[in-house]
Amino acid sequence: MIMHGPSVSLVPLDRRHLEATRRWANDWEIAELMDRATPVSDAAHEHWFATLHGKTDRVYFAIEIQAEDDTPSHVGNVWLWDIDPRHRKCEVRIVVGHDSVRSQGLGTQALSLISKYAFERLNLHKVFALVLASNARAVRAFENAGFQQEGLLKNDRWSGERYVDVTMLGLLREARVNNVPSAHVRRQLHDTASHHA
Repeated sequence: MIMHGPSVSLVPLDRRHLEATRRWANDWEIAELMDRATPVSDAAHEHWFATLHGKTDRVYFAIEIQAEDDTPSHVGNVWLWDIDPRHRKCEVRIVVGHDSVRSQGLGTQALSLISKYAFERLNLHKVFALVLASNARAVRAFENAGFQQEGLLKNDRWSGERYVDVTMLGLLREARVNNVPSAHVRRQLHDTASHHA
């Protein structure tokens, strides 16, 4: 299944996406934000991909945009993790690997698309995210996609040098279905109202 947003498309992860996926996993700056502790070898990466399509508790999509030559450009990945059919919930994870396309709202679009997939195709009740509190850009992307902060896990992860906090964010099916405005949209509405006051 392919999903399209204003600027991004989500396509099922396949072999053509593997090289960039491994490169991002082994980029120390990205790995730190993703809370990865060890590099990924060629063999481990191949094994992961070979077993991926047999899993029912996760689903991966590549984030693509149209390049200047009108061909798809792979800029990141977004996935549903630990899909729980009993409680109808799962975790959402995302990585935008290209510096040149960050802070353009592409992550927010990808999160909105995959949340819609979780609710409408998988019939889930809730999606949630666990984001390092220091990763303000990621927290903002989730909030702009409609997620709300639900709590702070103090000293929850070991970074290699110190314990760091984790922000919990969640989005309920009814909020998505009822089109509750995202934090970004609410700010725009507030600014517009203030301008005309």
